[in-house]
Amino acid sequence: MAHPIRARAAPELARRAQERHGRLAGRPLFESLAVFATGVLHLLFRELIGFPVIIVVLACIGFTGYVASRVRRDRSIVARWGFRLEGFSETLAASSVVALLGVVAMAAIGAARGRLALHWHMLPLALLYPIWGLVQQFMIQGLVVANLAGAVRSRAVITLIAAALFGLVHLPDLELSAATFLLGLAFSAIYLRWQNLWPLGLYHGWLGVLLYFLVLGRDPWVDIFRRAN
Repeated sequence: MAHPIRARAAPELARRAQERHGRLAGRPLFESLAVFATGVLHLLFRELIGFPVIIVVLACIGFTGYVASRVRRDRSIVARWGFRLEGFSETLAASSVVALLGVVAMAAIGAARGRLALHWHMLPLALLYPIWGLVQQFMIQGLVVANLAGAVRSRAVITLIAAALFGLVHLPDLELSAATFLLGLAFSAIYLRWQNLWPLGLYHGWLGVLLYFLVLGRDPWVDIFRRAN
């Protein structure tokens, strides 16, 4: 015969478990929608207002707050997202190959367009842009790709979805969109293999700086301060 206290507690425990399962089931959708909304807002701020740094700052603050709230409940989530040492060397090696190929391609394009030159603005951008690169990789890999991996078996499909999303939010600039699509393909495949974000964020930032100067012929540093004044 069941203990009377345990018998009375069983329905309550079942109800709490069901509520927790519902929250967990809805979390991937919420995270994916948050990433999508950030991408749309970034596009709108860039094209309509011409000052995307606003949404960059807001996204950094918002997602940092979300990370902090999740960590308070479950500290292990940080490692599962990819902020960890495990897989770092493998990810660094694989992403270094991708970065080297990207640098060679951009240098060739820059030379053909007469833009193969260094500028001192590259230095502060190379120090700051990896922060935004890490946030973007967290959004695409740690949230979108990781959540898709729990629902979609095909890594190829997951990689294509993530890369397409990454490319779409950089439209209507076709060169920028194509470059980010290719980067999304490579980095999503690497993340699915080793689940480490650190090298991806770092190379995202550095490759982004070179892309703007060598391929697009734009100086983000000048754009930021000109539009801020």
